[in-house]
Order: sequence, then C-alpha cells, then structure tokens
Amino acid sequence: MQKPSPQLLHQQSGPFFLALGGAGEIGANLYIYGCQGYWIAVDCGQGFRSTPSGETQTVVPNIQALEDNGIKIQALLITHSHEDHIGALPWLWKRLNCPVYASPFAAGLIEKRVDLGNSKLQMHQIQPLKPYSFGPFQAEWIPVTHSIPEAHGIYLQAGGRKLYHTGDWKLDPNPVVGHLTAIKRLQEIGNNGLDLVIGDSTNAPNPGHSESELQVQEGLHRLISPLPGRVLVTCFASNVARLSSLGTLARKTGRHLTLLGRSMERIHGLAKSLDYLPNFPTLIPPRDIGYLPRHEQMIVCTGSQGEPKAALARLAQGSHRQLELEEGDRVVFSSKTIPGNEEAVERLHAQLKHRGVELLTSDHGLIHASGHPAQDEIRQLYSWLKPKHLLAMHGEYRHQAEHCELAKALDISARVPFEGEIYDLSALPRLAAKVTSGRWLVDNNQLVALEN
Repeated sequence: MQKPSPQLLHQQSGPFFLALGGAGEIGANLYIYGCQGYWIAVDCGQGFRSTPSGETQTVVPNIQALEDNGIKIQALLITHSHEDHIGALPWLWKRLNCPVYASPFAAGLIEKRVDLGNSKLQMHQIQPLKPYSFGPFQAEWIPVTHSIPEAHGIYLQAGGRKLYHTGDWKLDPNPVVGHLTAIKRLQEIGNNGLDLVIGDSTNAPNPGHSESELQVQEGLHRLISPLPGRVLVTCFASNVARLSSLGTLARKTGRHLTLLGRSMERIHGLAKSLDYLPNFPTLIPPRDIGYLPRHEQMIVCTGSQGEPKAALARLAQGSHRQLELEEGDRVVFSSKTIPGNEEAVERLHAQLKHRGVELLTSDHGLIHASGHPAQDEIRQLYSWLKPKHLLAMHGEYRHQAEHCELAKALDISARVPFEGEIYDLSALPRLAAKVTSGRWLVDNNQLVALEN
C-alpha cells in the first residue's frame, strides 16, 4: 500500500480516518480524523503487554508517523476517562501539543495524571449535546452509559459526511451513577441520515444484553452479606458506580469502609467533588481499620489486574505498611482480567491463596458487569442510528470480525481497518494509504520504540 501523498494529507476534503491504536487489540486507543488538511484526534490511551517472564508492561501508541508526514493535531477530543483512552497523555501530550476537550470528570483525572512541569495543558471542559467547531469539523458529545461517569460518543460532521464515533458504551437502564444514554438524540441523528459508525467491538461476539450495574450491586449484596470476618473487594478504581454500590453495601451490612490505593483515593475525591457520591459513608483511615472487629471491616482496594505496585499486590506479598492479611480473610474480585494481564492475575491469586485467603470471583455470582455492548444492544443502537457503513474498532481482530458480520446481517456494509491504514470516508469507506504504526514501551518514564 502506498504512503499518503501530501495532497491527501493537506488538501483533499475527505474526511479521512486513521487508527494508531485500538485496532486489533483492546487498549491504546488513538483515532485520527482529517479533512482539508485539518486533523483532530479522539482519545489517547495506554495498553498492556506481557513479557515471557510474565511481567506486565505499559505501552502507548507510536505517533512518529504523524510527525513524519507533517500531520499536526489541532485538537484532542476525549470520549471518557478510562486509562485505555487517556492513559497515554502523560507521555504523549507534549508531542501532540494541542488543546484537549473533555468532560469535567475526564478533565479532572487528566489534570491529576499529567505532570505539567512548567508547561500549560490547554484543557477545555465540554458540555454534552452542544456543537463545537474545529476547523471543517463539527463535533457533539453524546451521553452514553458505561462503567465510568460522563462517557460519550462523538457525532462528527465534516466534508459533507456524518460520522458517529461510539467510544465505549452499553445500554444500562440502571447505571447507579451518572447519566442515561441520550436515546432521543441518537434517534434524531439516525433520522437525519448517518453515513458511518466507527464502533466498539469488544463484546460483539457475545449474544444477548450486558448486565446492569444495579444487578451487580444486588449480586454483591447476596455474596457479601452472609460472609463472616474481614472482606476485601478489588475492582477498577474508575468504576464510580461500583464504589457507590460498595458504600451502600457497607451500610446495609454494618461494615466500616476503607479505601486502599492512590488511584482509588483519587477517583473517590473527584467523584465526591462532582457530587457523584452524595451519600457515601465516612471512610475509616487504613491505619485504624485493624482496630475494629473483623466482621465490621470492608476494604476496597486497587490491584485487580495484578499490578505489582498496587495495594492488593503489596497485601499479597505482606509488604503493605498499614495492613496485613490473615488466614480466613476473603478477597472479592469484582472485575474481569484485561487481556495482557492474565499471568499477573494468576500470580496474584497464587500469592493470596498461599496466605490462606479465600478468593471469590464471578464464578460465585454476578459481581461484575462489562461496560461494553453485547449483540442485542448493538442491534438496538443501529436501529436508532441507521448507519450505511461501519468501521469496526476497539477490539481484537476476532471481535472486529464478529462486529462486521453482525452489521452485515443488518444490511450495513462493514469492514475491519488495520492499524496505520488511512481510510477515505468521502463515499464508501476506501483504503487510501498506509503509514507506519506501532508501540512505544514506557520504561522508567522513557519511551522505547517497539516493533508493531
């Protein structure tokens, strides 16, 4: 495939689409859109990679192709604040050197994650359902339910074409925390004619409908309420709805709540400041929780993915400064294992079992729900949007291929883009050129190039 010509990159109307992450994997999402020589990016996330020794490494998209081809990103649009969508910013934002547009929750997390030094990050907080102009692009953030507050799809108009970038989403009628999906606006977009969806493929192979966060809250209550002794729950720190549910559960079961882990504390503080946890119980400092009767203790901690520096890993190793696990304690994994972390999680499980700790996982009940749509939800969304075409993104190839088959059954033309491919979206999506892509390894806060 030929390299992009200067005319394509800097003069032609397009619009054009390029994935530098998020194609063929779950993670490291970075999507580029261009029109008339003006380029914007959607999301900037990190990913994970396992080494032969079982170590989990952090990787970020290699954006050298942008610099090599003279592509200057004019604005970075954030769909939501999960690490696979914002986690690369600490290492890439100075290279991108552009304004960032995000919701208040995402903006708050980004500002806490990025070390500005003497530089100033141009952060703009968006309002959903309001149009924003970026050169020839018009963008609108559409509220959707997901496993974090303030998740959005982005409706883009450029070059006479109408596109919908789904971001991460699901249809949850009871999300516990945050807004509902803006169904009426999605229907309006569909009725006005939509050319293309760039869509989340993560759960496209799964039949049916994803579970609601309210169902998870009920499942956790059934599992934890009869347990004696100390209970620890590990979950994704960003899942504010899960944190809210555990606060409700602590009250119902007469337990006192402690948080362990910097990211958990950071999310809790931000969620409280934005009024997402209005009735959350008063926290017990970690240094004091051990003085309470063990059946009154509930500890929510980071480390569900086996991260070696997270609170749960240090507890499993006996190296936590403020708390020590004892035989008979129970650890509830209210999470799933992200691809790439399997060996680290298995190693964590083995360390906990060696200490006589009982592990409770999704095998013991409905205690985790995916934040991504299964097949019935995808069909429902496409019945509202009525898209002509689909580019299946955000997933491994098998997820993307299943997504395409589902779309084709709905008379939507669909294809799987590969990383580095530039698609001309001015008519039927057409592969127009290709650039070099890959990953940079984060090694002691330095970026080291890896082969794709």
